[in-house]
Amino acid sequence: MKWFRAAAALTALMMLAGCGQQDKETSLMTVTRQADPISTTAAAAGTTAATSASGTDATKAPAPETTAKKTTKKTTRQTTAKAPETTTVTEAETEPVTEPVTEPTYCEPEPEPEPQTEPELHRVTEPEPEPEPEPEPEPEPEPEPEPEPEPEKPSDGRPAAPATTLFFVDTNESATNFTWDPVEGADGYEVKLKKDGKWQLLGETSGTSYSAAGIGLDRNYIFTVKAYKMYNGEKIYSDRSRNCAFPYMTQKNGLTYVDGLLIVNKTYSLPSTYGWGLTNETQAAFNEMQQGARADGLSIWICSGFRNYAYQNQLYWNYVARDGSQWSADMYSARAGHSEHQSGLAIDVNQASRYFNGSAVAQWLEKNCWKYGFIIRYPYGKEDKTGYNYESWHVRYVGKEKARRLTESGLCIEEYYGLTSVYS
Repeated sequence: MKWFRAAAALTALMMLAGCGQQDKETSLMTVTRQADPISTTAAAAGTTAATSASGTDATKAPAPETTAKKTTKKTTRQTTAKAPETTTVTEAETEPVTEPVTEPTYCEPEPEPEPQTEPELHRVTEPEPEPEPEPEPEPEPEPEPEPEPEPEKPSDGRPAAPATTLFFVDTNESATNFTWDPVEGADGYEVKLKKDGKWQLLGETSGTSYSAAGIGLDRNYIFTVKAYKMYNGEKIYSDRSRNCAFPYMTQKNGLTYVDGLLIVNKTYSLPSTYGWGLTNETQAAFNEMQQGARADGLSIWICSGFRNYAYQNQLYWNYVARDGSQWSADMYSARAGHSEHQSGLAIDVNQASRYFNGSAVAQWLEKNCWKYGFIIRYPYGKEDKTGYNYESWHVRYVGKEKARRLTESGLCIEEYYGLTSVYS
């Protein structure tokens, strides 16, 4: 065993001397790695010897210690001859293998590589922001419309034409009567009828009214009144006038219309099969009027709306039987076919009785019903025109525009359109 450990140590020294030309850091690491197994082997051998000695003869226990001392002395003598290497080996064994023994050689740092850019095909480019639109210049304020210039006098010295006039028409079976507002500076007026698409002269006058006979009520017609001024024997006319009432009458399928308005009175009747209920326009207008009255603290409702021919016939003859004469019943009840209730355009509000006259609701209706397209169909003081007593509760739907015109005129339908209301 002694010879084996001595041979191993000698071999290690010879290998260290032979590798002296190699890199110092490599040699040191190599010697360190080779020395470790030897030390381990020697320690293992010593342990084995001690165990053998202990197991065979307890009295010989000091022998291994003497042997170890001798071996240590011999190893020391061998390593003394190579002092530099021995010292280096000791340092290498105490320092971690991962750290270099010598100081590193200074090297200039390599320049950092420039960042590589992606190929153009793979580069995601954000769309350039759209340029903000330039603010539009503020529009220049529109110039106020200049007042219309007064009509210039003709260059040949003729006077300007007179202004137009507003006229009314009252038509019945025997005559058609015209009245109009006077025009300043007018020398006369011509009254014309449009028939078959052509204007025909009915007559002329220097006053503010005219009456024409033989026109009748069973044809379509339109009238106009034109003022004129004389100059050197020539008439200088105003524009064609616009009247407030165009009695343009049409009759179709037993129905009579004037100015687009369905006429139902003692003269103009409805077929017995006509009617199915209140029209949609009438019902909607009443609903709106009901809300308007409620906003003013009043309550209104329909006490009598649509009546068909058969029901009106029964109602009328009951009144005749009660009063004892048709003359009495005709003053407040319509004969079958002549009642506005059958048209679906008429409504009796709250109470169909003379006790309703003068009530708060009656006064409200008279002032406001036109706003919703209704008129008081049988106004007070118009009994000889309408053919019926005053009925403050009976309203008729004619549309908001016609209701406004009729209310402003103070005329009933018969007066406004020149119609009669008499049984034949």
